[in-house]
Amino acid sequence: MDRIDRVETYEARVPLLHPLIVGSARISHRTYSIVRITTSDGVTGVGYCYSRGLPISKIIEAVMSPHIIQETAESADEIRGKLLAANWQSSEHGTLTSGLSAIDVALNDIMAKRSGKSVAQFLGSDLQEIPVYSVIGYDNRNDEAGLEEEIDHALSRGIKSFKIVVGAKSPERDAHRIKTLRDRVGADALIAVDAFRTFGDLEKAKSRVNLFKEYGISFVEDAFLESQGKLSIALREQTGVPISFGESLASASMAQQVIDYKQVDVLRIDALVIGGVSEFLKAADYADNSGIKYSTHIHTEVHSQIAAATNNRYAGGIEYLDPRYEVDLFHHLLLKPIEISDGKAQLSTEPGFGINWDWNAIQRYSA
Repeated sequence: MDRIDRVETYEARVPLLHPLIVGSARISHRTYSIVRITTSDGVTGVGYCYSRGLPISKIIEAVMSPHIIQETAESADEIRGKLLAANWQSSEHGTLTSGLSAIDVALNDIMAKRSGKSVAQFLGSDLQEIPVYSVIGYDNRNDEAGLEEEIDHALSRGIKSFKIVVGAKSPERDAHRIKTLRDRVGADALIAVDAFRTFGDLEKAKSRVNLFKEYGISFVEDAFLESQGKLSIALREQTGVPISFGESLASASMAQQVIDYKQVDVLRIDALVIGGVSEFLKAADYADNSGIKYSTHIHTEVHSQIAAATNNRYAGGIEYLDPRYEVDLFHHLLLKPIEISDGKAQLSTEPGFGINWDWNAIQRYSA
């Protein structure tokens, strides 16, 4: 029997070495909601989401777990539908779907393990590696020494594409940092910009983008909120720079809408917000049929396995945030993070997602 017998949740709160300024927010911890599902015949699957300080593990425990106990672990899509129906008032809100995503990832972990395959293999892919682009620029000192070190380290690892975060300081400083990046990586490297929704109104956004667009930008990400798609269209029309957003979209149907309204040139998809594996694949497939590429949002261990089954990944690859910079702290919950070799994420071939969890660390950070 493969009935769901036990659902355990953990809320790991990992402190940053130094507070992080992300747009206008000051962050002191990274928080992760982790769910471990065990079936009646002893197979265990693990999923998680980026809870951003919200009590998502409690939502999983109190609101979702009672609906899935004794359900078959082989029916991830049916369980997703049941949970959405039971919580219809919040069915496409990121807080709910983040918890649902963690459950879905755990169930897909179980299904792949039962097949004896990795998730990528279970989804029909034979890829062994996927290119990554490096997210840089969180270190925003008064000079560019830290940025230059980040660029050189990524290049030494064979990484050829980049995304740089902006918005913490003046528009002129942002432009100078992007020029520094372009000068260092050469004319052919792909460079994206993450605005963290800091650009303000359209005129301010246009002014900022016009300062740095000469350096060749693959896309500007999150210039505005997802609900402000008309502003994104206007920014693209008035600057000529491609637009990207979507990591907070809570369903494939929401992703379809922003594509239909031509609000994005590169769709962002986060499997740990959108609802899990199937919703990720539906959104990616719809984008592909619409002639749109997509990019991912960190979580390289999970996204590498799912993205392997798609055809329309962003040319720069999937997103990667190097653990050495202690910005995303997920690696503190692992025995070993994903391997990057010659600029590519090496896909685990272990059954399931192949994530090497450190349960002692999870319990310690969840205390």
